[in-house]
Amino acid sequence: MLFISDVHHGLDSLKLLPKTKEPVVILGDLINWIDYRNGDGIAKDVFGAENLNKLIQLRKDHNFDERKNLWQELFAKDPKRKQREIEDAIERQYKEVFEVLKDYEVWMIPGNVDSLKIFESVKTNNVSNVDGQVLEYKNHKIGFAGGGVPTPIKARGEISEEDFEDKLNKLVDVDIICTHAPPLIDYLIIDVITNKKEQGWESLKKYILANKPRLSLFGDVHQPKATKWMIGSTVCMNVGYFRANSHYLELSSIDI
Repeated sequence: MLFISDVHHGLDSLKLLPKTKEPVVILGDLINWIDYRNGDGIAKDVFGAENLNKLIQLRKDHNFDERKNLWQELFAKDPKRKQREIEDAIERQYKEVFEVLKDYEVWMIPGNVDSLKIFESVKTNNVSNVDGQVLEYKNHKIGFAGGGVPTPIKARGEISEEDFEDKLNKLVDVDIICTHAPPLIDYLIIDVITNKKEQGWESLKKYILANKPRLSLFGDVHQPKATKWMIGSTVCMNVGYFRANSHYLELSSIDI
């Protein structure tokens, strides 16, 4: 079983995945809204490079008020057309990702940039949304709780801490807990490129302490200060920024 996260339409990286009949588990963010390294993505295609560079800098500065104002300005002229362009681009990216993955069994949970409505409308038969489920695989019980942490950005895939906690607490007696975002531990949520704290789940940290799964797997923070951390007896691991480095975690390589 392979775990990846933050695919962000990284088709070249997907093509490098080893051929396997075991499930490929994607821990959210299949589409590329903005690549903060170079600006590529749907936002650039729709709003242009100049506006995109402004948005990136405001995001890096955590200047969310000005960023919100800029978004409002960008959508003010013909918002229906812009929304249609965005949704068409999201649909295209999903289809291209699913085409590359057509020979794999894929389990997926949503991340903060994912659109579940569009995902469900175009996903292929080999792809399953396992959000909120507990599945058994080779004597491991694996729980899945997707969704992005709420932020001032208000991305399409964000959910409230309360809704996430409710979903999480229904996943009982699991060996592995899979989420998009990490537990709220400074070393796991600090991005070393921006040197700022990104997002994490307080309720996931509490869940891990109370339920003691052997393993917590997640992504979301692209360049974390630590990729591995212990919470009590639980090993917490960021499986990597797949679009950037093609990194995957093979479950059989971990002693759990």
